[in-house]
Amino acid sequence: IITMKFAQLALFFAGAAQALKLTSNSQQTALEQVADPCEEALEVSKEELEIQLDYFSRTFDRKFYDNAMKIHEELVKQGQNPKLSVHSWELYDQSFAFPRVRRYDLVQQQMDLLQHFEDNLNQNFTNLQHLANFIRVGKQAESTLNEKYHDGEFSDPAGFDPQDEHKTTWATVKL
Repeated sequence: IITMKFAQLALFFAGAAQALKLTSNSQQTALEQVADPCEEALEVSKEELEIQLDYFSRTFDRKFYDNAMKIHEELVKQGQNPKLSVHSWELYDQSFAFPRVRRYDLVQQQMDLLQHFEDNLNQNFTNLQHLANFIRVGKQAESTLNEKYHDGEFSDPAGFDPQDEHKTTWATVKL
């Protein structure tokens, strides 16, 4: 009888410990969920669509592509049919401080690859294979050009946020 009581007592404490462990795990997960920031709500407009596509063209970050696709779906539901396209080649073409650097062989190769995969994506914007190839080639071009031309010859478009307010400098002053 005494061993049975000890066995029952041991089972009770083991069950209580397990319940306590489950409670602490669920509290920890709840705290982790509260600590994670919520995603910002997207404005459904053509302007916001252009902003998301511009960020995607600059950074090759899939998050901006997904945001643009969500906005596009909502605009289509509203009866609009905005055009989807990226413009990384144009951004990169304007990012060279000296026209001569733009004509270098390495730069030409990277720009040609970028243009090829950009054209493929723009032809079929929902094709995930074209998207993956564009992101891969874009990130490769970005790292190659940043690595080779880091002394002011190349200004990475990803480092410039067109939505931020920029201080007036002698280069940007309008008289």
